[in-house]
Amino acid sequence: LHALMEKDLKRLLAYSTIENIGVIFASLGLALAFKANAMPSAAALAFTAALFHVLNHSFFKSLLFFGAGAVLSATGERDMERLGGLIHRLPVTSFVFLVGCVSISALPPFNGFASEWLAFQAILQSPELPQWGLKVIVPAVGGMLALAAALAAACFVKAFGITFLGRARSAVVEQAHEVDRFSLAAMVVLAVLCLLAGVVPGFVIDGLSTVTLPLIGDRMPVQSAQPWLSIVPIAESRSSYNGLLVFVFITISASLAAFFIHRFASHALRRGPAWGCGFDDAAPAAQYTAVSFAQPIRRVFGGFAFRARETVEMPAPGALDPARIKVDIHDVAWETFYQPIAGAIDFATERLNYLQFLTIRRYLTLVFLYLVILLLVLALWP
Repeated sequence: LHALMEKDLKRLLAYSTIENIGVIFASLGLALAFKANAMPSAAALAFTAALFHVLNHSFFKSLLFFGAGAVLSATGERDMERLGGLIHRLPVTSFVFLVGCVSISALPPFNGFASEWLAFQAILQSPELPQWGLKVIVPAVGGMLALAAALAAACFVKAFGITFLGRARSAVVEQAHEVDRFSLAAMVVLAVLCLLAGVVPGFVIDGLSTVTLPLIGDRMPVQSAQPWLSIVPIAESRSSYNGLLVFVFITISASLAAFFIHRFASHALRRGPAWGCGFDDAAPAAQYTAVSFAQPIRRVFGGFAFRARETVEMPAPGALDPARIKVDIHDVAWETFYQPIAGAIDFATERLNYLQFLTIRRYLTLVFLYLVILLLVLALWP
């Protein structure tokens, strides 16, 4: 939710990391619950899902941060409100960043879907747990994970759309150019890894079994031996997934759609200005912004999640002053838990900073006092 509210590209990615760590820890907790109830196969499934998502997160989040760094290097901006239209200036960065967005949104055939699908398969084993509390809590956690996945997809539609699509919102974007070849190569390699881990996840799962077996005492069935490179978490009668077939189906379907559209569509090409609500050529500032994109979700969750407050300044009829809206959002977790700790550390360091400016005599006095205290402690120690 906080990632959706962000307009700073790198802060958006940082907040989305919290969501992915939540997916990992939910899977780890489920693995502990299964192991404690002598359900080793389900525990191995949940633990493998956690490890797989750790690996996937290292792929797509590194790719996205590299992409954000490329945007920052090319434009000097990470505020999405000042970006837009970069797909024309940074085509390679735009493509690999899109791969990262699709992967982190858990959409097939990329790797984020494979690991989250395994996590949901582990959640579906929860009715076999004997404790009624877990029978109720685990499906609720599954619902929260599904909501988080949907919000993550909306978040990265915003991140990619506002940053790379539309028209440039500032002059610096119009002068942007691709980063160096080595930076592009690093992003392309990570994009390929995201695809491979999603298309043939069975090999990754088998590789993770060397960690799962000694810690859980069991492992998922060997996946590389499955026909058509499918993955089968428990048994084929329950569920299976084939990333390779999904990838082939998507590729063929998209290719056929493009072919028939270009081959049989009308060749009477007509061009005209985009409809701008009655305006001939809307300014780039009239496009959707990161803040306006997130407004519906902010209205739904803002009361308890962000303590959001909107202030509207509307000029009187006939006045030429611009209307303004101010949005005030709070990070409740930061302000409740972390900010007091940070304030206490700042207070203590300001006081301890006094020690840097003591004279040599005061330093020697302190050393002598500490030595006396240490000797007293050693003498009185039982």
